[in-house]
Amino acid sequence: MSVEGELKDLLKTLGYPVVWGVFGEGVGFPRITLQRIATVTKYSLTGRADIETARVQVNIASETYGELISLVPVVSHTLTEFRGGSVIRCTELSRRDGSIESGGDIIRQQMLDISVRYRA
Repeated sequence: MSVEGELKDLLKTLGYPVVWGVFGEGVGFPRITLQRIATVTKYSLTGRADIETARVQVNIASETYGELISLVPVVSHTLTEFRGGSVIRCTELSRRDGSIESGGDIIRQQMLDISVRYRA
């Protein structure tokens, strides 16, 4: 399984909708989206290394701030404590607040920047 699938399946265990990319219409809140921001691949004189580090943005969106601030630490802890499959280690780099308007509603969100070291 790919690192994308492993992270998505891990977060699905929390009981909320999770997608790599963008949700379609009709998915409720709270929900979690993942997207790769960058990947660093090391090379040597003999070729490409089998360990890579990706920067993944994890967006947690909710209709209420209370629900959001209770879910974000759980997501962060779940990722940073996970070791398994191709994932060697996840570390949280930063966290920031935001909001989006959706059909007249304001959806609160926090974005986590996560560094994921994994076997390619």
